[in-house]
Amino acid sequence: MMRGSPLPSRFPPCAILGVAGDERAGGFNAALARAGLPPAPLLDYADFAEAPERIAALFPEGHGLLRVDSPGAEPRIRRALAHLGGADLDEAGNDATRLRPDHAVQSGLSAALALCRRLLPPGVVATHAPGTVALLYDKRACHAAMRAAGLPVPRALPPAGSFAALAEALRAAGLSRVFVKPRFGSGAAGIAALTVARGGIEAVSSAELGPGGVLHHSHRLRRTRGAEAVALVDAILALDAHVEQWVPKAALDGRPCDLRVLVVDGEVAHTVLRSAAGPITNLDLGGRRAEADSLRALAAPGAWEAMREDCRRFAACHPDTFHVAFDVALTIGLRRHVFFEANAFGDLIRRVRHRGLDPYEWQVARLPGWVAARKPAGLAA
Repeated sequence: MMRGSPLPSRFPPCAILGVAGDERAGGFNAALARAGLPPAPLLDYADFAEAPERIAALFPEGHGLLRVDSPGAEPRIRRALAHLGGADLDEAGNDATRLRPDHAVQSGLSAALALCRRLLPPGVVATHAPGTVALLYDKRACHAAMRAAGLPVPRALPPAGSFAALAEALRAAGLSRVFVKPRFGSGAAGIAALTVARGGIEAVSSAELGPGGVLHHSHRLRRTRGAEAVALVDAILALDAHVEQWVPKAALDGRPCDLRVLVVDGEVAHTVLRSAAGPITNLDLGGRRAEADSLRALAAPGAWEAMREDCRRFAACHPDTFHVAFDVALTIGLRRHVFFEANAFGDLIRRVRHRGLDPYEWQVARLPGWVAARKPAGLAA
């Protein structure tokens, strides 16, 4: 039996739609094992795309739970999903670092989840609704949805097809600093923190331009200036990018910081603080992990709970999606907060516990009650 909340006595038959060998599926199955439960069989996205009917075979009893995991960024999965969505990708071999427009992959993922809805036995409940996944994968649409829900978000600029068009939009908006984000990207791949000022042009990004203008995710941040920065931003904008105002974050020990907040079954659960020397805090790009309570202790009265309440409120707009993760920050002064993104698959949070449980143990504890509260109708639309 796991620490913390007791596990309900009856856990539904469970399977995973995900990626073979992925850390998320491994973490979930490890949590099942610690609870004395059998592992959940996994259907790889590529295998599903080849033979979708395999999904029903995972539930011979006609009822249960399908955990929908992230498709990740492996070229073989991207190709399979794009093909399922009616497109063929030229992936240039198995280059997982190359950045490309992800419209075809996103369409394929939506097609895959729609197929699940049709093919799953009616007694199976899935952790993610297709419409919610599609919304949260689309940074432009997600930003608009959070704003419509009343969440504080950075000011968005109209889509720009080139650096010249973006520079003109910046002048019209009276802004000098923005974030340029590939519309369907993840893990900060391709994001640029851009400054356009009298002192010059500078971009901080993990994206790098290679021979022939091919854009790659280098997994390391670097600064480019002048014409090199212009060329880099031009290439990112060509991917179809979302552009938003660069809102200064509160800092700890002189390092800007933000939060990844996981909401599970409507409850704010695991929260990790990420800090960095620069504007991009992702842990795989050099950000440092810290205890969220160190920031909470400095926040103005009510500011922390207001941020958590906004997380709960937006997650409640999507009740048929079991967990949603947010990238959010307190602003300078520690009195207000600002949301940057919401993530459908943001539960890969290491070395953080909530009520004594890691993210996957907490999900295993909460899933039976969540499933029981839903009419078994496959994937919700």
